[in-house]
Amino acid sequence: MSPPECRWSAQGDCGSSGARRVRVSVTGGRPGLASGMDSGGPTAPRVDAPLVPRVLGRVAPRVLWHGPPGAHAVALTLDDGPHPSLTPRLLDVLARRGARATFFLIGERVVGHEDLVARIVAQGHEIANHLMRDEPSVRLPLREFSRQLAEVTAMLQPHQPVRWFRPGSGWFTPRMLDVAEAQGLRGVLGGVAGLHSGRPSDRWIVPRVLRAMTPGAIGVLHEGAPSRAGVVGATDTVVATLQARGRALVTLSELVGPAGGIP
Repeated sequence: MSPPECRWSAQGDCGSSGARRVRVSVTGGRPGLASGMDSGGPTAPRVDAPLVPRVLGRVAPRVLWHGPPGAHAVALTLDDGPHPSLTPRLLDVLARRGARATFFLIGERVVGHEDLVARIVAQGHEIANHLMRDEPSVRLPLREFSRQLAEVTAMLQPHQPVRWFRPGSGWFTPRMLDVAEAQGLRGVLGGVAGLHSGRPSDRWIVPRVLRAMTPGAIGVLHEGAPSRAGVVGATDTVVATLQARGRALVTLSELVGPAGGIP
């Protein structure tokens, strides 16, 4: 009997046996590595946010977690658009601040909002593949995952060449990476993520993101739904604060250069 398929999360990788998961959990604003079976496992010592993507880059090198050594800029990525209200407001913020970002777009939300995709590109940002729907991509049959990935790339390619994909909900398997790489796409996650919900806990998102956005970092924020409207103000604060610290905000391709694609 073959071992269970290895599944890697948005913040981790697993051993060569394919029998366990490794993930990064955030508790009280401090990330920590946790490993074990799907039901959970012992918690390892907490590690500082800037260390997390570098560790994960060693255990899952096929995924892009962080910019190259010596990078001074940072990359802000925005998931789950385009949204008819939030995306234009985010673009206004980025234009006012003179910052660039990478938008991971959902195929079914691109339909009917191609004008927003064109505006994203026209304003100097990058677009990337976030599959067809806002759902955990790891649950899709591999053939369906491949189909969706190709379909969304075909939607985006008329606007800009596509280099990157991010699996829905962050979970992925080696076979998913095989499929994506065969289509010319590299998986991207990052060192910190924030998901607004309209709840009081949203207030912790900006401090956590800012703490992790050290030089070369990749950060993730989420738009795509009215409940996430707080992402607009959060983006403004994050961008302004990072710029005050002397950090330029650039696209993923600008951060890693032409050599940062598929390993």
